[in-house]
Amino acid sequence: MQKLKLFCLLFAALCVVTFTSCKDDDDDVSPNVSLLTNGEWTGNAVFINGDDFTAEFEAEYGIELARYTSKFERDGSYIDKYAGTTMAEGTWEYENNERIILFDKGADEYRAVISKLDEDELFYMQGGAEFRFTRKK
Repeated sequence: MQKLKLFCLLFAALCVVTFTSCKDDDDDVSPNVSLLTNGEWTGNAVFINGDDFTAEFEAEYGIELARYTSKFERDGSYIDKYAGTTMAEGTWEYENNERIILFDKGADEYRAVISKLDEDELFYMQGGAEFRFTRKK
């Protein structure tokens, strides 16, 4: 009888250890980190003072926003590409209660203020313009 109780106790302990070690990686990070790092973002639009300036922006800089992508990694790195060619890469981190992204801290750092972040869209303000991205499918 003692051996049966000991066996049941050991089995229960094994189950507890097994099930608690199978946590999802998303449990280790905030929801905003999960949203930002869960995939690749594709450029969609540029707005200034609430007006769509995408066509003007593309003409002035000679780019198509739909060919511009950004990828944020949980290790704090990012990479921006245009038509598959790396345009920028470096580090990122959140500031101000995860409402600001600080790029390249300590180097040529700059900030982007997040105005919207959800499963499908990332909007941020930088240099007076709001850059809008959608999740790459």
